Amino acid sequence: MPDKTTVQLFRTAVLTFEELGFLLPSEEIDARQAAAALAAVVHLDFTGPFAGTLELRFYGDLLPELAANMLGEEEPPPFQEQLDALGEVTNVICGNLLPAIAGREQVFDLCEPRVAADGPPAGNQALGELQAEAAVGLAGGRAELSLYVRADAVV
Repeated sequence: MPDKTTVQLFRTAVLTFEELGFLLPSEEIDARQAAAALAAVVHLDFTGPFAGTLELRFYGDLLPELAANMLGEEEPPPFQEQLDALGEVTNVICGNLLPAIAGREQVFDLCEPRVAADGPPAGNQALGELQAEAAVGLAGGRAELSLYVRADAVV
């Protein structure tokens, strides 16, 4: 059975993709979703009662749809804006996840998301110890999220 941090990571991601991206996430990953190619990776560092990084790996061809949905547009925005939208999704997930696992009274500072297509963003530092992982099915792709904590801080 998954621990509470893993469950919270999954729930927060599902809610964010539903409400912000107007996508229909699923818990199960089918063969098509599993075979989808990596589209982008986002790293979002944070500090507070504990420090770490949230990593989001986005697979498939949903990036244009996600960004258009977020912007309320019929046509997808330029590619850089699509990457920015994915960074904002990561920011929202992290901003909702950390107080949910550490307590609502805790304050965290989120850095600017580092986003890159087809691989880890430049300037990647040691991510820390893996605390939780979750995968969310998204139409013909998926999102994989990993929460890392540094400096012996335990969630």
